[in-house]
Amino acid sequence: MADLHELSAEAQCAALRRREISSSELTAHYLARIERHGEALGAFVNVFAEAAMAGARRVDSQRPVGLMHGLPMPLKDLHPAAGLPTSMGSAALAGWVPTQDGAVVGRLRQAGIVVLGKTHAPEFGPCCYTETQLAPPALSPYGQGLSASGSSGGAAAAVAAGLAPLAHASDGLGSTRTPASNCGLVGFKPSRGRIPSVLPGWYQLGSEGPVARTVGDAALYLDAVGTIGPGELWRQPTWTPEAHRRAARTPPPERLRIGLLIDPGSDETEAHADCQEACAVAARALETMGYEVVPVALPSALRIWHLLEPLCDVLSVGIAGHVQLQIPEERRAALMPYTRWHAQRAAEISAVRFAQSQARIAAAASAWLKWQSEVDVLMTPTSSAPALPSGALRLDDGWASSEAMLRWSAFTPWANFCGAPAVSLPVHQTACGVPVGVQLMAQPGQDELLMSLSGALEQVFAWHQRHPPMWHR
Repeated sequence: MADLHELSAEAQCAALRRREISSSELTAHYLARIERHGEALGAFVNVFAEAAMAGARRVDSQRPVGLMHGLPMPLKDLHPAAGLPTSMGSAALAGWVPTQDGAVVGRLRQAGIVVLGKTHAPEFGPCCYTETQLAPPALSPYGQGLSASGSSGGAAAAVAAGLAPLAHASDGLGSTRTPASNCGLVGFKPSRGRIPSVLPGWYQLGSEGPVARTVGDAALYLDAVGTIGPGELWRQPTWTPEAHRRAARTPPPERLRIGLLIDPGSDETEAHADCQEACAVAARALETMGYEVVPVALPSALRIWHLLEPLCDVLSVGIAGHVQLQIPEERRAALMPYTRWHAQRAAEISAVRFAQSQARIAAAASAWLKWQSEVDVLMTPTSSAPALPSGALRLDDGWASSEAMLRWSAFTPWANFCGAPAVSLPVHQTACGVPVGVQLMAQPGQDELLMSLSGALEQVFAWHQRHPPMWHR
């Protein structure tokens, strides 16, 4: 048999069910790879080696029940896990051990995962870089000191380097998709109402989807999390327990109109040539499949730059809530500069202004969905440029950092504003071998359509066969 990490998560789960491999064997394999490569990549803030091996031995003695019974997998540090240190990326919160699981974390544990550790994430999550005081910066395993992006940077670095078969991630403004693009992975953001709700405040924009090597692995994760229970504020129509995996294996509809948007909608920014080329190669593949690909123009009213200030208002109030509720006054000096800027800024935002900012984002989202309804699926670059050097977006200046991040990640926030499904697919590489993704976005609730289309593109591009150099070490 090939090295265990060569197998997809789906294949590993099948082998575990058939008792061809044990969870103990698989967990030990990944822990050894984490020991070898994890620190250099800044992938983990905590590794639970002893607890993981104990958990693996325990599931080996049990009858398989959940979809991911015995699969070793990390959890993102932004989300509570009962009994496990959860710092939310903050040195000021180091040592916090929640007593309850977050909703999705609980679902994953019920599905039978063995928790390897907590992956590195930026403080409270509002950054498309992963640089904190808790671990080295999260880097793309494709080398050259390139950022893995954020906020799921540690998760993406771990999966791309073969330190985990699949990873729990989350996406508030693109935080699953841009790390997937930088690290050559599939990053799926489900529709609002497909995944149990995350935290209040600005986190209503978010959902906890996967970063994965294959479309099938992403579908496995989403089916394992399951359907929405009673009491959720947003609920899509009920779907079957195998909906995502079935969609990943099902050809897309015969007729689709794909809109191609290259304009990032931010002042003084154009999409990098490699990002445009990623869209071009994906468009050619879609046209070969028989689909119509049409360029679309972004209305001036929907330029993302118009939403910078209201978006920062929502982020500031949400982050200030975390600081005030969770960080004692004497520990706030340990907060990162960007967090302190948001927390201080929140004191200047009146209730009326906050409500107006939310209303502006909601109105823009409604207008975007109406505009996007002219096509079946919208395709864009995932980011405005390929992976940047680590530190390039961490300017430690509130407005400058916010502007730089929005210029680089201008395409992804719209899916969060709209509650729509979106996926990043690694269809292209630069001349230096750095992965570049394209984003597909559909109307809310059309997750199966995106999963099906992603599966068809995977057959063309076979990205699961491309690996960084450390994959083989």
